[in-house]
Amino acid sequence: MRRNTILRNTILATLPLLLIPASGYAASREQQEMQRDIAQLQDQVRALQSGFDMKMAELRTLVEQALDAGNKANTNVSVLSANVAQTLDRELKDSLRPVAGLAAKLDNVNNDVSEVKNSMADLNTQLNRQQQLLNDINNAIKSLQAPPAAPPPSSTNNDASTRPLPPASVMYSEAYSDYSSKPDFAATEFAAFLKAYPDDPNAPDAQFWIGQIHASQQKYDQAVQDFDAVLERYPENKRTPDAYFMKGMALKANGHRDDAATDFRALIKKYPRSDQAGQATEQLRSMGLTAGSSTATTRRKK
Repeated sequence: MRRNTILRNTILATLPLLLIPASGYAASREQQEMQRDIAQLQDQVRALQSGFDMKMAELRTLVEQALDAGNKANTNVSVLSANVAQTLDRELKDSLRPVAGLAAKLDNVNNDVSEVKNSMADLNTQLNRQQQLLNDINNAIKSLQAPPAAPPPSSTNNDASTRPLPPASVMYSEAYSDYSSKPDFAATEFAAFLKAYPDDPNAPDAQFWIGQIHASQQKYDQAVQDFDAVLERYPENKRTPDAYFMKGMALKANGHRDDAATDFRALIKKYPRSDQAGQATEQLRSMGLTAGSSTATTRRKK
């Protein structure tokens, strides 16, 4: 019994010693497996890290290449913009050069047109005068076709003051018939007609023709007074626009530009739709003035 007990105790005492190596071996194996797994995980992490580093390096390279390409593109765009700006500026200058030449030609054309208009205005004035002459000749012919006046009664007194005056139409026709060939004598006849028949319908014409005679003889001061007489004595008649215009022309020919401009503007203001108003406007333009501009003028004393 005791021997069994000792044996049992010996076995029990030996058993832990036998069990210890087996247990230690099992623990060492698990640790080895765990270390192997850890080593594998570390290898995988290192592999992943290496792959990540490679990808990041590639990505960094691509980003740097993209930045370089962007910088080059910006440089190219700047150069292209500068070239385009220079090209446009050059093309614009080349395009404007013929336009400038065309503008100069247009100015010359406008000057030529102004000269033509002035010439046309002078021609219209002459045509109006010729037309008036024709009208007056027709009136004279009609007057001559009228029955002659009864002869004055015989008298021993030959004083001209006692002789009766011829009819107004006859006096006017005789004066007008001498207008072209004998202007001085015609002026005397027109003056006699005005003295005898100051209120006759032909009186404004007679006064106007006296002014025309003096203007044609370059007696501009007298002509201005004659045309003033038309405007003062017969302010509203068919000769008023002509008197305004011819008075302005006489003043202009005599060197009184400001006074001439004043009469031209008065004509345009009073008879804006008349032919003489258009002629007055052209005269103002030839003087470098306009119908609406103001000039400091002093009216000449009559």
